[in-house]
Amino acid sequence: MQQFLPAELMEPQWLLLLFATMWVGITSLLAMMSGWSSLAGHVRADGRVDGQRFRFVSGSMGMRWFPVSYGGCLFVTVNDAGFGLAIFFLFRLMSPPLFVPWREVESVELRRFLFWRFVVVRVRNHWTAISIRGAAGDAILSAHRRACPSADAS
Repeated sequence: MQQFLPAELMEPQWLLLLFATMWVGITSLLAMMSGWSSLAGHVRADGRVDGQRFRFVSGSMGMRWFPVSYGGCLFVTVNDAGFGLAIFFLFRLMSPPLFVPWREVESVELRRFLFWRFVVVRVRNHWTAISIRGAAGDAILSAHRRACPSADAS
């Protein structure tokens, strides 16, 4: 049977280095594919965001047909000025915490897929869509409606 890697590379220090390199590469690629890293150039959080907090939220971010899924690793904070979005620290490389003020939000829509309800947020002048499920999505929708009553939120 032929080995995939030489025996020398199967030693723990090389496996640890290989794992760390793959971790950095994959988390960086996901940050770019989702649009998180480019969105951070516009709406990066300056500090701690106060408001209603939701931990270990599921959602997705990216293009409509190929979003990056964040299953249970998002932290969402909602207040009267906007909403904050952060990711679990192990996946945070190139994905700094965000704060999206309501004035930067183009639309917030309630959607359904089979039995799941989720909210889709579109940010002005950016290609990515942010989908948030559960109570955090509901809080974003209701806070946006309060802050922007003339906005077309469905």
